[in-house]
Amino acid sequence: MIMNHSTTKRTELGVSVYGSYVFMGLLHLVLLRFFPGPFVPLSKVLLMPLLIVAVYRQTTGSEHKTTAIRMLIGALLLSGIGDALLTRPGESFFVAGLSSFLCAHLLYVSLFVQRHRSNTRTSPAPWVDQKSWPAILIPLGVLYLLYPGLGAMLFPVLVYMAIISLMWLLALSNFVRNRSSDSAHAGWGPSVLLTLGATLFVASDAVLAFEKFIAPFPGARLTVMGTYILAQLALVRGFLSGASGSRGTSTEPGA
Repeated sequence: MIMNHSTTKRTELGVSVYGSYVFMGLLHLVLLRFFPGPFVPLSKVLLMPLLIVAVYRQTTGSEHKTTAIRMLIGALLLSGIGDALLTRPGESFFVAGLSSFLCAHLLYVSLFVQRHRSNTRTSPAPWVDQKSWPAILIPLGVLYLLYPGLGAMLFPVLVYMAIISLMWLLALSNFVRNRSSDSAHAGWGPSVLLTLGATLFVASDAVLAFEKFIAPFPGARLTVMGTYILAQLALVRGFLSGASGSRGTSTEPGA
């Protein structure tokens, strides 16, 4: 489908904000590594607002009204709140940040459920593929290693790990079912992007948990934020390109 002038302009605006998000992500990592101070948390809390603006600019006015776009923006908003809470010291802020990210993951799970229903409308398929076993075994292994140091945080961490593992499980199952259809996309298809995003999110949280509950180690914060920044970008691009592809239009959102 040939995009008109207004659609092209909207896409260019969206791409420019993705560039701003990547730039802010790189700036945050540089500040975190070489210039620790007040600008580190500031650069962190600016990440999700830039990604929300990118989603808004890469979807049409009618798409802003869809449940999927609202859920995606909601997940990013809750992630941004979680980012802000985790910049503050103290156990209460950590639990509040964990709760905010838990709600964000529930929205991501809902988006994967919606995607599964859309893709299996004509040919039903099981929710979980047997090849998605890493999303069950790996979190159990992580929990086993974390358990001695969790103490009173056992229940909150257990609930959080269950939800993010469910998101990863749905992402891997989605990839197994739809990887053949991804070949129709230029570059990485939505299933690859969504699996990459979910996997990086799990990796980011696992490193954060190891640092907090087992022992800090060099490069932990950089690893946590580097994987997190890429994870959110991959999830957004995966959900948006998947939504555009399901409408039978160009793989660029808003086409």
